[in-house]
Amino acid sequence: MKTILLFSVAILSFLFLGSCQEEENTIVQDTTQNLNLASPVSKFLARAAQNNTSVDNVMDGTSVFRVKLPVSINLNDVDLTVATEADYDEVADLRNASGSDDDVVTYVYPITVSLRNFEEITVNNLTQLNTIITQNEDLSDISCVTILYPITINEYDSANQLADILTINSDSQLINYLLNLNSGVFYSINYPISVINPNNQTVVINSNVELRDVIESAIGQCGSNSGSTDDFIDVLTTGNWRISYYHEGDDDETIVYNGYVFTFNTNNTITITKNSSTFTGTWLFYEEDGVDIVEIDFEDDPLDDLDDDWELLEFSTTLIQLKEEGDNEYLSFTKI
Repeated sequence: MKTILLFSVAILSFLFLGSCQEEENTIVQDTTQNLNLASPVSKFLARAAQNNTSVDNVMDGTSVFRVKLPVSINLNDVDLTVATEADYDEVADLRNASGSDDDVVTYVYPITVSLRNFEEITVNNLTQLNTIITQNEDLSDISCVTILYPITINEYDSANQLADILTINSDSQLINYLLNLNSGVFYSINYPISVINPNNQTVVINSNVELRDVIESAIGQCGSNSGSTDDFIDVLTTGNWRISYYHEGDDDETIVYNGYVFTFNTNNTITITKNSSTFTGTWLFYEEDGVDIVEIDFEDDPLDDLDDDWELLEFSTTLIQLKEEGDNEYLSFTKI
C-alpha cells in the first residue's frame, strides 16, 4: 500500500530527483498545509504542547522553566515549603503582605527545574539557575488548549530527500519534535485533529488556519498578557529590545533585522542603532474597536517594511508579540 504525503509544488521538484522516493510514495499537491520551523502555526502549536512552565511564575518569575515540587524557599525572611501547586497561593499572599519588602524568592539548593520540552535539570546554585534563564526562550505556555492525541505528521526532509510519516502521542513528543526541526524539514498535519478549547469544548480542526485561530484566540485567556495599558507602556519604554521573530506571508524575515537595537522612548519616538549607525522612528499605542494597537513608523529601509498598525497579541516584561490582522504577519520584540 502506498503512502500519501501532502506537499507543495516547490517540494515536489526535490522529490522527483530521487527515484527511490518516487517508488515508495505518491505525492499529492497541497499548497496550503505545509509548515516548517519558522511557521507561525509551529510557534503556536509548540506553546500549546509545551510544559506548563508559567504555573509557578509567582515563585520563579519566568516561563523558561517550572520548579519541581516540593521545594524549600525563603521569601521576605519567611521559610516556606512549597509542596503542591495549591501552595502558590501562600507565596502570592506573602508577596502581597507588604509593599516595603523585596519579594525575592531564595531557593534551598539543589532544586530540579523542568524546561519547556519537559527536560529536567538539577540546579545547584543561583548562578546556574540564571544561566538557564538567559540561554532559553521565555515563552509562556498556552495551557488552556489541550491537543488530543495521537496525531499524524507527514514529513519531508529536502536536504536528504527523505519522506516519513510520524505518529505523535503526547505533548512531550510534539514539543520536542517542533523544537528540534531543521530548517530544511517541511511537515504537514494529517487533519482532522481535535483539541479542547478554553471553554472545555472539543473542537474538530481541519486546517492550519483553523488550528492557528483556535490557539491564537486562547492567548488572551492563558497567555502572558495580563496587564493594563499603563503596564504595557511601562514595559515598552523600559530597556532595549531586539526583533526575535518577523514572519511575513510565507517567509521568515527575522535575519534581516539581526543587530538592530530598539529603544522606545516615552515621547513616542524610537531610537534604533546598528553598529555605528542610528535611525529614528515613532510609535503610538491606542485602542480601536476593543483591540490594542501598536502603530510603528520608520523612514529607513529595511525598517520601513515594519510600518504598520500592529495588534498587540500579548506581552510580558521580556517579550512583546504583535500581529497584522489578515496578513499572516507576526512581529516579536525580546528584551535585551
